[in-house]
Amino acid sequence: MSSRSSRPAARVAASPSRARVEYELRVNRVIDHIRDHLADELSLDGLACIAAFSPFHFHRIFRAITGETLFGFVQRIRLERAATALVLRRDESILAIALDHGFSAPATFARAFRARFGMSATAWRAGGAARWRKHGKAIRKPGKASRGGTRHRRAMNTTTNVRVVSLPSYRVAYMRHVGAYGAHGIPELWQRMRVWMEAHGLLGPHSIALGIGRDDPEVTAPERLRYDACVVVADAFEPDGHVNVTHVPGGRYAVREFVGTARDIGAAWESLYRDWLPGSGFQPEDRPCLEIYRGDPAVDGKPGTFRCELCVPVKPL
Repeated sequence: MSSRSSRPAARVAASPSRARVEYELRVNRVIDHIRDHLADELSLDGLACIAAFSPFHFHRIFRAITGETLFGFVQRIRLERAATALVLRRDESILAIALDHGFSAPATFARAFRARFGMSATAWRAGGAARWRKHGKAIRKPGKASRGGTRHRRAMNTTTNVRVVSLPSYRVAYMRHVGAYGAHGIPELWQRMRVWMEAHGLLGPHSIALGIGRDDPEVTAPERLRYDACVVVADAFEPDGHVNVTHVPGGRYAVREFVGTARDIGAAWESLYRDWLPGSGFQPEDRPCLEIYRGDPAVDGKPGTFRCELCVPVKPL
């Protein structure tokens, strides 16, 4: 069983404002590339390479800096540029303009255009564009509210307790949940895992459990997301038919204490990426994020509330 102690890692000498500027510069390189290559394939790996960030984390970084998801931004720019082209290039067909702005099929473009502007591309060209510009606020479809609302985002914006530490590698036994992250599915997974841990003498005040989200929910379809509930085990431990065994690499992590419910934890992760990371002097490294649960994570008197450490793998910017 690995020791709980962790050694604080040295910080790089970069001011928060300068570090955030570096993040913004990298994201802006991607934005410029997107705008200049709308007709091309714009993959996550390719865009992350342009930004010199890990593909695993780049989607969150882009959202933290711009307020939009990466592919939501690409879709919006493609549609807005196509809408302008429909008015300015009336001699070209709608299909040609759709293809020129990165849409591979007419039906895909038609659905996306109607969802964005509330009318067909034909109607847009026939006078809808002028009505949109004049009465856009009235006919635009309202966007979805941000997760948790403004009050909740402010409440979760508590990043003053973030520290950067070196964590050891762990050998873990794990059970896996495949499906959407959040309050449905993962709590049940942990309940099964804790029953198994207790049966094998692995549940106690010195136990170390890890939650590992293996996929980015902004990129992977909800039904394909993978989450592992893990417990640290000795080298001699042999898995049974209920768990698998793997190694979790050690290294430098930004660690934030969390106390809340399964419904709160998504906003806490978002706050780390949005509020702390851009000004920290660090960037994410290409390893999964961890939730570390030490001993009994339950909070007395508050059913459904637990405590853990949210850990983002980092390296100097």
